[in-house]
Amino acid sequence: MDRTRKHPAPGTLDWTWSVLSPAEDKVWRDRAGHDHNVGGAKVSHVFALTDDGHRIHYVDPWLPQDHSYEMSTPAGGRFRAVSLSTGGSTTLVVVNRSGDLHTRLYDFDISGAGKVFFRYSYEDQRGLPEAPDMLAERLDTHYAAIQLPAPDWVRQPRIPGAITDRISVHKTGIGSDARELRVEGSRDGHTGYWAKSLTAEHWDFVATDQPSAGRPLENPAEDRSVDATVPASPYDYRGASAGWSATVTGFDPAVSPTPLTVDLGDGVRLGLILHTVDGLRQTPQDSGITAQPRHFDGTLEVPSEILNSLAAQPASIREFIASRLGGRRFTDTGVTVTDGELRIEGLGVVLNRG
Repeated sequence: MDRTRKHPAPGTLDWTWSVLSPAEDKVWRDRAGHDHNVGGAKVSHVFALTDDGHRIHYVDPWLPQDHSYEMSTPAGGRFRAVSLSTGGSTTLVVVNRSGDLHTRLYDFDISGAGKVFFRYSYEDQRGLPEAPDMLAERLDTHYAAIQLPAPDWVRQPRIPGAITDRISVHKTGIGSDARELRVEGSRDGHTGYWAKSLTAEHWDFVATDQPSAGRPLENPAEDRSVDATVPASPYDYRGASAGWSATVTGFDPAVSPTPLTVDLGDGVRLGLILHTVDGLRQTPQDSGITAQPRHFDGTLEVPSEILNSLAAQPASIREFIASRLGGRRFTDTGVTVTDGELRIEGLGVVLNRG
């Protein structure tokens, strides 16, 4: 065993440990509003803030300890955090130097990666009943599946006072919304912390008059979540098939979805959405995009506005959707990526870097 893989991810600035427990947390809520039972084996992650604050890696005892799994920072990875924390198992909170605070409900199972154990769907699950137990949810399609994509980052309200980079999340009850956020700060000459429940719109100040331990942050009124110093991903891919070509710009293994542009060769372009989930694997994988093939569980999505107006679309778009995607809004596909090419199995196309 390579014991170096037990160490934090290279370049770690901050790290936090998360445990989701069926005994304590019981359920978590997907983006369709359905509660799902926590898996019996728990979900335990160590999240590490790396790459000068704009990438987050995580490890799990059931996965290879290779730091290859990532989740995106806010703003499509263009956010540079100075600290992160998690509590109550799944609510991750990050803050940047300007005091922009974001939270996200995320782990391996919630991301859509646990297809061996759970049933997921990009189809709208709203209106379907919640399953009474995990077995029924896994096998009975009359019940709601786990809604994909996974919940996105949520920007929290601006804190109305001085703050530091010392942040924390605290569990207050059952379910993934039962969380309290705390940020060290001061008001009217008193030190303490700002606090609010996860979904509340306003912060309250709790005075402690204890010495502050964190580093002071700027806290301007404007949103500075997008950091112009964080470069966009350099991985652009282009390729052609019979009668059409496709382009993916700025692919990032931690960011999903990614725009996929199909040029149908007659001056008509079709904009598709490529969803990717870094699925289950039991062998080590290089971090990031390298010469080692990286396999994703992919899903191609036709935007609803295209399908809803299909009769009015050019014939080439109608034919492509019918022949290549079976007329469906969502089509599952394997996706394999290296630093030289991107393969989309469902379309039978290889896109080359450049």
